[in-house]
Amino acid sequence: MEKVISTMPPPTVTDKANTRPLTAEIPVPAAITAAGKRQRRFYWLGGLLLVVLTITALWYLVPTFRHEVEAVPSTFYYFLIAGFIFAMIDGAIGMSYGITSTTFSLSMGIPPASASTAVHISEILSNAIAGWMHFKMGNVNKKLFKILLIPGITGAVLGAYLLSSLEHYSQYTKPVVSLYTLILGTIILMRAIKANRAHQQRKGKIRKIGLLGFGGGLIDAIGGGGWGSIVLSSLIAGGRHPRFSLGTVKATRFFIAMLSSLTFVTVLSYVHWDAVLGLVIGSAIASPIAAKVSNRISAKTIMMAVAIIVILASMKSIYGFVTKVL
Repeated sequence: MEKVISTMPPPTVTDKANTRPLTAEIPVPAAITAAGKRQRRFYWLGGLLLVVLTITALWYLVPTFRHEVEAVPSTFYYFLIAGFIFAMIDGAIGMSYGITSTTFSLSMGIPPASASTAVHISEILSNAIAGWMHFKMGNVNKKLFKILLIPGITGAVLGAYLLSSLEHYSQYTKPVVSLYTLILGTIILMRAIKANRAHQQRKGKIRKIGLLGFGGGLIDAIGGGGWGSIVLSSLIAGGRHPRFSLGTVKATRFFIAMLSSLTFVTVLSYVHWDAVLGLVIGSAIASPIAAKVSNRISAKTIMMAVAIIVILASMKSIYGFVTKVL
């Protein structure tokens, strides 16, 4: 009898007497989190109000500031607004920033190589912010990240070099890129229509991830977008977890954008910096906001709207090429 008593384990935290104080502490972090959210909202609103008041004061009190602002090309403000909107869309559905930005750039008369340059440079900062936030939230699969990174960078650098080398033939490369954006827009529309259907025929996990990364990087650099549309959708369709796929694709996107941007700037003779700065600032402002509102917006509605806009803009560009050149 004494032997049995001596081998009994000591009381653990699962005992009723010990679980009571633990369960009583559970609501405390929730209350702190709610207070933290209110505090962050207050800081956001206060910071926004401070920026507005500062700009207003500089506008009316410092004449040189007003002259400098008026001297900025109007295209900067167009791309500033566009960058913010497209980054918000990308945060909601996890894709389409590159394709929407490229379509918009082409519609503004920017050549394909310069358009892809502006898009990829703007994605460096926005994807650095988004990738870091996903990493902090534990949404990055490190093994998948390593497999995608090197092939993706290789394809992106090769694609950027090929497109930059054809800069003088932009009259002919523009309809090709527009055809690519038209196809991607159609794919996005079809996925939006089938969004509510159950994926009963889902296969096992995709195996050739390195090849997928290389192809995604190559097409992304040439077409100005498609890394999310191609790689992310393929990973999810292949059975990968959507949250980890999105976080990993966002994290690798930073390196893809950085290396392809360096290639574009090195090879190209001219860069539309007004478009670049507009997209950079607009997307950087939207990135931390988009990561938090991604679960509060109907992804299907946004995908359909994006697809229709991309399709119409691409068809307009192709029609313009046919009527003017042919």
